[in-house]
Amino acid sequence: MKDTSRIDFANTLRGFAAIAVVISHYYGVFWQARAAVGTLLTVPELPIDAVPTPLYINWINQIPLINWGCYGVALFFLISGFVIPFSLYSLNGAGFLVNRLLRIVPTYVAGFSLTLLAIGAGVHYFDKPWPFELRNILIHYIPGLRDLMGVPSIDGIIWTLEIEMKFYVLCALFVGWFKRNSIKVFILPLILFILALWVTRHLPFLGHIRLPYLDKVAAHYMLSSQYIIFMFIGVFFHYLHQGRLAADKAILGVGGLFACFALHWWSGPYAPHMYQMWSYAFALLTFSFAFSFQRFFASNRIFDFFANISYPLYVVHGVAGYALLRIALDYGLKAWQSLLGVTVVAIACAWLVHVLVEMPTRRLGKYLGKKVTERVNAPSLPCFKRFSRANI
Repeated sequence: MKDTSRIDFANTLRGFAAIAVVISHYYGVFWQARAAVGTLLTVPELPIDAVPTPLYINWINQIPLINWGCYGVALFFLISGFVIPFSLYSLNGAGFLVNRLLRIVPTYVAGFSLTLLAIGAGVHYFDKPWPFELRNILIHYIPGLRDLMGVPSIDGIIWTLEIEMKFYVLCALFVGWFKRNSIKVFILPLILFILALWVTRHLPFLGHIRLPYLDKVAAHYMLSSQYIIFMFIGVFFHYLHQGRLAADKAILGVGGLFACFALHWWSGPYAPHMYQMWSYAFALLTFSFAFSFQRFFASNRIFDFFANISYPLYVVHGVAGYALLRIALDYGLKAWQSLLGVTVVAIACAWLVHVLVEMPTRRLGKYLGKKVTERVNAPSLPCFKRFSRANI
C-alpha cells in the first residue's frame, strides 16, 4: 500500500486552486459585485463612473459559466477528500482531530486578525463606524461555531472551513473504516443525501416547530451536507490511488456521488445558485485529468510555493484585499497599480503567516496528534476494532 501523504499532482492543484480564488476575488467579484463588496466592508460603493471596470477584467471573466472562486473551492474540497485519509492511517480519531485543529485554527486566527485590521483601516479612511459586535468577532475565532450560532460571516470565506471541520469530525468518528480502506465509508455520503432529501421535504414546516434554531440548524445541515458529499468524491480517488477500487467501480462511484451532489443542490434551499454547478463540474474534470496524467502536474517551484501558502493566502486575501483595493482606488491609484500592489501584499502576508504561524503549529499538531494516539489505548468509538500499523 502506498503510504505517502504528499502526492505531487494534488499539491500542484492546491497551488492552482489558490491562484484561481485570488483571481476570482480581485479580478472579478470586486469589480462585478460593487454593491455587495461595499456592504461587506460597510464603506461607500466603488462608483463605476469614476472607476470603470478595466477591459482586462472583462476579458478574464468572459466565460460566465465558470466562476473561478467556486472552481478553486471545489478543487480544495476534492483535494481534502483525497489527502485526508492518509492522515488517518497513523492516528486515531482523537489524535486526528488534535492534528487538524492545530492545522486549521491558529492560521485562521492570524488571517482573520489581518482581515479585521484591513477592515478597520477601511472604515477609518471613509470615516465610518466600526460595524461588528465583539461577540460576533470572538465567535469567528473558532471555526465551526459561527454557523451553528447564526452569526453572519465577516470575512466571507469561513463557511468553507466550517464544512471542512465537519468533514474532519465525520472522518474521526468512522476512523476505523478509513484505516481499513473499507468501502463502508461511502455509506456516509448516502446517509447525508437521504437525510437531506427528508429535510428538504420538511424544511418549510421546521420553522413552525417551537424549538430554538431548529430551522437554522436544518438550513446549515443542507449547506454542509451538500459539500461533504462532494468531498467524498475525493475519497473515491483516494481509494482508486490505493488500489482498493478498480477504475470502473471508481468511475461509477464518482458519477453516482456527483449525481447525488447535483440533486441535493437542485432540490434544496440553495437551488437559485445552482448555476455554480458548472464550476464544480469543471473542477472535477480538472482533478480527474490531473489524477490520470500526473506526469503533467509534477512538482515545480511556482505551484509548490503557492501550494505551501495556499491556506494562509485563502484566509488572508479576501475581504482584507477588498478593503485595501477600495482605499487605493479612492486615493487615486490606477486599477492595475492597485491590483498589483494588493496582490503582492496578500502574497507577502500569506507567506509570513505560513512561516511564522502555519509551519510551527502544523509541526505541533503532528507531534501532539501522535502523542494522543499513543496514549489512547481504546479506539475513538467502541464499536470499531482498533488497528495497529501492522494491520494497515
